[in-house]
Amino acid sequence: MNKYTLWYNSIIKNARTRILTCYKESHHILPRSLGGTDEKHNLVDLTAREHFICHWLLVKIHTGQAQHKMIYALNGMKRNGKDNKRYETAITSKVYEKLKVEFGRVHSETMKGRTPSNKGKPMSEEQKSKIKSTKAANPIKRSAEAIAKTIAKQTGQKRSEETKLKMSLAAKGKPKGPMSEEEKQKRSLANKGKPKSAEHTAKKSETLKRLAAEGTHHSRIKVICPNCAKQVTKLVYGRLHGDRCKSKT
Repeated sequence: MNKYTLWYNSIIKNARTRILTCYKESHHILPRSLGGTDEKHNLVDLTAREHFICHWLLVKIHTGQAQHKMIYALNGMKRNGKDNKRYETAITSKVYEKLKVEFGRVHSETMKGRTPSNKGKPMSEEQKSKIKSTKAANPIKRSAEAIAKTIAKQTGQKRSEETKLKMSLAAKGKPKGPMSEEEKQKRSLANKGKPKSAEHTAKKSETLKRLAAEGTHHSRIKVICPNCAKQVTKLVYGRLHGDRCKSKT
């Protein structure tokens, strides 16, 4: 009999000879996963801390598959609910990291070659409809700070061909056309005061040089003002002619 078994038996023996008036949890002395029953002689009331320690000791006591089952049980001790207060013991923080490592190893071995119950099953139309209605009823409102962080994180990132294809497929069937004035205003305000990246500036400069060389830049294309009959470039036309022309009556 090792020291962990002695400690475990000591806690159980002490619990049998007392009556708890504080918060308590019912514990299976011999766990059900190891053949224990719900009969009275196999149950004992423990404090939240004692309950956690007992499950921790059961992991130390057992080996092999039995230990695997005890690791699953100990991992379950961190689940909270309306009928328990299991997180109030400070001991949880001491073993949490080790527990997660052990649980991950055991769970990986247990699930090897098996398909998880939550994967590989197509979602039913009823489930899709339920999720959609829930999202519509509870829209996620993001703060300006959260939006700014997302923009900063994505700035300069290059999309993979796979991502581009997904975006293209997602946009299919959606209305396309010129940007509305409202959308232009939103984008203008969102980008106001933000410095352009060196890459963006370089690309813009290259584009302007190419358009100038081709003669298709607005500073090279000539148009006639219908109000004063002057032939000017599109650049000048936008500034001084058209609706802004002084000759307009």
